[in-house]
Amino acid sequence: MGEKDCWGKGCGTDATRVIRRYGFDRMRSHSIALWVVAENAAATRVYEKAGFSADGRRRHSFRRDGKWHDHLIMTLLEGEPTG
Repeated sequence: MGEKDCWGKGCGTDATRVIRRYGFDRMRSHSIALWVVAENAAATRVYEKAGFSADGRRRHSFRRDGKWHDHLIMTLLEGEPTG
């Protein structure tokens, strides 16, 4: 998220938590789902810290730079423990 010199400072974690609170508290959602590129360990870690769990993998879901990549499907249910 943003410029590389801003990475690792908690901005993505904070933004994810704000979105999570908005989804449950204001929108009254029961679940929130997202897709993340499987190779993006930093983003996956952010989502896990916010309480999301990996539910599945969509294999070869998109192609970039001549290579196929997978997406992870992650969800968080209302009332589940969060980070």
